This record gives sequence, C-alpha cells and structure tokens, in this order.
Amino acid sequence: MEKVTYTLDKANRYITEQQKSVIQDFKAVNHLTAPIGWMNDPNGFIQYKGEYHLFYQYYPYDSAWGPMHWGHAKSKDLVNWEHLPVALAPDQEYDRNGCFSGSAIVKDDQLWLMYTGHIEEEDGVRQVQNMAYSEDGIHFTKIKQNPVATGEMLPEEVSFRDFRDPKVFEKDERYYSVVASQHKDQVGCIVLLGSDDLVDWHFESIFLKGEAHQGHVFECPDFFGLDGKECLIVSPMRYEREGDSFHNINSSVLFTGKVDWDSKQFIPDSVEEIDHGQDFYAPQTLVDDQGRRIMVAWMQMWGRNIPSHELGHKWAGAMTLPRQLELIDGKLYQRILPSTETAMTPVYLNEPIRGFSRFQVEVVEGVHYQLGTTDDFLSFGYNADAEEVYIDRSHLKQAISGEETISTSRRFVSCRAEKLDVVFDCNSIEIFVNDGREVLSATYYLTGEKYLTKVS
Repeated sequence: MEKVTYTLDKANRYITEQQKSVIQDFKAVNHLTAPIGWMNDPNGFIQYKGEYHLFYQYYPYDSAWGPMHWGHAKSKDLVNWEHLPVALAPDQEYDRNGCFSGSAIVKDDQLWLMYTGHIEEEDGVRQVQNMAYSEDGIHFTKIKQNPVATGEMLPEEVSFRDFRDPKVFEKDERYYSVVASQHKDQVGCIVLLGSDDLVDWHFESIFLKGEAHQGHVFECPDFFGLDGKECLIVSPMRYEREGDSFHNINSSVLFTGKVDWDSKQFIPDSVEEIDHGQDFYAPQTLVDDQGRRIMVAWMQMWGRNIPSHELGHKWAGAMTLPRQLELIDGKLYQRILPSTETAMTPVYLNEPIRGFSRFQVEVVEGVHYQLGTTDDFLSFGYNADAEEVYIDRSHLKQAISGEETISTSRRFVSCRAEKLDVVFDCNSIEIFVNDGREVLSATYYLTGEKYLTKVS
C-alpha cells in the first residue's frame, strides 16, 4: 500500500477547496463544528492573548475517523467561532499515524501544545508525548527534542501502548501533566509527569489507579482546583452501568478529592457522571481571566452510526456548549454562560424551531414534549412518578444506535426536577436541570420543520 503523506499545507488547501461542498442541513449554528470532515475530542482549550482557543481532533479528508490532525478555532465570547489554519499534521516519524489528543499552556507569552504521537508498528502501537510552540497562536513548531515522554520512562505495571491525552498544568513554578493509561490489572489509570521547562519530562507517579468496575482505560484526563476541591476528570472506556449512570459504552466522570503532593497521588472522595445524555465525551476545561472554570466536550459518542456521514454530508461531530463549572456542597453544577444566553432566541410551543434557541420550563408536575413531526420526532421531558428527566431518540427516522448491549435510545437522570432549561441547535439538545445540577446532551437528525409540542 502506498504511504500517504500528510502536511499542513495539504490539509489547509483541501479545506479551502472543498468546504463549499459540505451539506449544511443539520450543521450547528452556535456549536463549534469543523469546516469539513471529522471532528472529535476538544484539545488545547485555553485563553491566549485575550481570546479563547479551541483545538480539536480532526480528519479533514472524510467524515469518518482517520489519521488525526489538530483543527483550530478561536472566539472572543465562546459563542461565535473563527476557523484558523490546521495547527498540527501527522508529518513526523513520532506522530506519523496521528497527532492524538492533548492540551495547551502559556509560557513566556508563547502558546505551547502537548500532544500524543500515535505510531503503528508490526507488533502493535506505541504512543509518545510531544511538544510544539507558537509565537502568534496560529503557526506551530514541533520541537527538535520530540518525543519528550515515551513508554520507557513508565513503570512496568503501566501500558506504553495506551499512553495518551496529556493535560498540562503548572503548580508551584513547575509543570505537570496528567496522562491517560492502562494498568496491567486491566483497569484505567492516570500517570503524572513532571518538568521544569516543558521540554525535559520525567515520570512522577501513578496519580490514580481505577477500580475494576470503572473501565479498562481512562482517556482524556483533566486536573484542576474548583471551589476548594481538587478535581480530576477522566473519560473511562466501559465503565460498568450503575443506576441511571454509565449507560453509554464510554463515559465522562468527575472525581473530587485531594492530592497527597508528597506521594503525588490523587485521593478521591466522590465520583459522578458529568452528563446523562447520549452524546458527551472527552471534556476539557480552562480557567479564564474572569476566574471561571469553563468546560467543553465532544457532543458525540464512540461506537455509534452518524447520519451526517451516512448521508454524505461531508462532516461529522460537534462540540457541546461551553459550560461554567461550580461545586456547591460538593455537587457539580454546569451553568450556561451569559454570552450564550444573549445569543439564543426563545422557543414557543407549536411553532417551528430554527437554529440556536432556548426553551425554559418551570416544572410543577410531569411534562413531556416532542420535537419534530408526528412520525419523526425526539421526545424529552420529566416523568414525575419516576422522578426522571429523559431524552428519548427511539422515534427518529434517522436512527442512531451503538455498540452497547442495552439500548441507549432513552437516557435519563434521576432527580426531582424543579425547572428545565433546554438549548436547541440544528441537530442537538442540551437539557440543564435545576440550574445545571444535572445535564443531558444528545444529537438528533430531523428533516423538515421541527415543531415543539407538549404531549402531556
């Protein structure tokens, strides 16, 4: 097979020449999507020189997953996004099969990226960590010392094949990175790397080892402090189903707790699923110049069919709304940003929904709604008897199914709902329950006018 060569110039030229061929029927108005092709995990979410930058896993040449590049967009308000040139392409031996997920940090007014190089070999894969930097936040140079972290520095009990998704942060004038891996006991774990200069990296510790029911790999870690707690977000693969949680084949969870910085180990005291909808994965956060901890995630899920790809629309994947995180009495709240609120138009019953809009419900008792037409619709609402807020995709003509052994057409969260704040875009719904104490996110693909009706 002839080897395919990927370059930044090739990717950017292809996007310019081909993006007008994308069919926009289901494409979001105010959720970030790629100009053409495939999008997954958010990467390098950061504020730099007064603007928000969001990179993402990207394959411009097809609406299916392929050798990963880093797409790039920026925004002044986290609502309106400007597409920038592709930031990284798999053009070196140490990332030849993909520039996998990673993160960003500012050092000496330069924007640095830390990312995983994916290397396919005859006996399997290797994954290594690399660095790139930019003077202008747009054009990036991969450093000559790459790779800066390899499997050789890991203890034998940790996999060097599942060694990816570094999230870099600074503490006490030193740089650290939490990186996803798998323990030899076939459970997820997070390793901690340390560096004085972002170039010379060393293994520090197994930061967290998962339990048997918590999945076999912890992807896309993120570590930060929030409202007096230390927090670790991970996206476990195959977390065991429990009550209303972890029904998707892969999940995203928040551990809260504290770090013993002598042993460099994270000690959790609580864990919860972040989003109870069908489409939410690989969240990443930043803290901005207002002190807000803001999170965004991929609004899709692995192992599912994607109608925009199947229909030949030449795009797949989107990001969730950016959400401000708060901990209140140890519980996570996800808030809609003020800039988002001003951009939405109100939704009224029995009228069609177009574009980016909002529907607010003061719940007194059970309420049930349908979006679409009589024979092609999405259902959502609150079952007061069961005390469940739900999204049900089982009546969509463009059916969405996955690899789960139990159907995820209906997902729900158990709570006593006092109000619902529902955000729609062209193919997505996000339900914020009780001021963001619970959230459910999902995609859908409805043709024709989308009428919102109350059915009970």
